[in-house]
Amino acid sequence: MWDTTDKWGWHAATSEVDDLANQDLTGRILLIDDDPHFLRVLSRILTGEKFDVTTASDACKAIELLRTARFDLVISDLRMPECDGLNLLQAVRSGGNEVPVIILTAYGEVDTYLEAMNAGATEYLSKPIKSDELLKVVRTCLRKGNAHKDQQNDCTAA
Repeated sequence: MWDTTDKWGWHAATSEVDDLANQDLTGRILLIDDDPHFLRVLSRILTGEKFDVTTASDACKAIELLRTARFDLVISDLRMPECDGLNLLQAVRSGGNEVPVIILTAYGEVDTYLEAMNAGATEYLSKPIKSDELLKVVRTCLRKGNAHKDQQNDCTAA
């Protein structure tokens, strides 16, 4: 087992990641962060787990992508210039989109946590986060999103 940590605190331990349940769970993930290196690192972690990842460098671009494509999960940084993660979350929810949204932040403040959760965030995680912990949350959110879609399909079929 190897363990590495980069300057953002990302840890990768292969045996821990390999042992996670539901390795066959896939999904389209929209990943938003204004830090290009962080975006690249997180994208590699997710694509390494066979997720289909689309990236955006700000929330305004992400909102446009959400209007034209379907995603199974959105992961967004909280603090970004111009249009931030809360703006993104509000735009997603005001449009009736129930896609799970994970908010990531280096500023784990109670007020922003409450604001994000009240606006409809599925999860709120503080940076740095271990890659195996992030992958566990990603898989949980994707399973919940799939269960919600299945429930909606059951209701419309009845």
